[in-house]
Amino acid sequence: MTSQTPNVAIYVRVSTEEQAKEGLSVDAQIDKCQAFCKARGWEIYRVYKDAGFSAGKMERPAMELLLRDANEKKFQIILVYKIDRFSRKLKDLIMVLEDLKQKNINFTSVTEQIDTTSAMGEAFFQIIGVFAQLERGMVKERVKLAFERKIKLGESLNRAPFGYIYQNKKLVPDPENAQNLKEIFELWNAGINYKEICNKFGISKSSVYQIVKNPIYLGKIKYKDKLYKGKHKPLISEELFNEINKNE
Repeated sequence: MTSQTPNVAIYVRVSTEEQAKEGLSVDAQIDKCQAFCKARGWEIYRVYKDAGFSAGKMERPAMELLLRDANEKKFQIILVYKIDRFSRKLKDLIMVLEDLKQKNINFTSVTEQIDTTSAMGEAFFQIIGVFAQLERGMVKERVKLAFERKIKLGESLNRAPFGYIYQNKKLVPDPENAQNLKEIFELWNAGINYKEICNKFGISKSSVYQIVKNPIYLGKIKYKDKLYKGKHKPLISEELFNEINKNE
């Protein structure tokens, strides 16, 4: 290797959800990055791989090692297949870019063809970072809209709580546990020690506490600290629920 040949750190990442998507596997990213380096005659210093990690946070094992090695200037270029493999948050992207510039470390993407040693490349990097952040915001907005739609339909947002089951995507009383659920409320209201309740129904103290505080048993859905009327059948009366929770 000549003194002009840069050492390259390849960084690849895939989240748990992305692992099932075609073209996003870490092996596919590594192959593309290695081919990119070979075509330019670059030497690969190391491949840093984060499998099963989201781009929402920078706290990832391989990412942390990469940044430590960058501090020690063990390479001159960081190469990624796509910018959102590195981070989807513009603030993190720009912060790292500025830090890399101070260390004379370039940042390059295979697909976006970014070269931060030039003014045009750096500007393009920031534009792509904006779109990466926008994409993340749009995903959050779609999730928010989906949640709000389920709320309007009176549907539960989580797995069926104790006492209910899902039937045709709707919450219905569980034939096996609905009566047990009612008895838990009645025993708690009667002042029965929580240990006796836990032993009788084989549930933990935290589960009992969550049950008697959960308004879903009134036929309501809680979302962002607000209560909405659900489509499911209540399992207890408001009088009983309020009696238990009157001091909360």
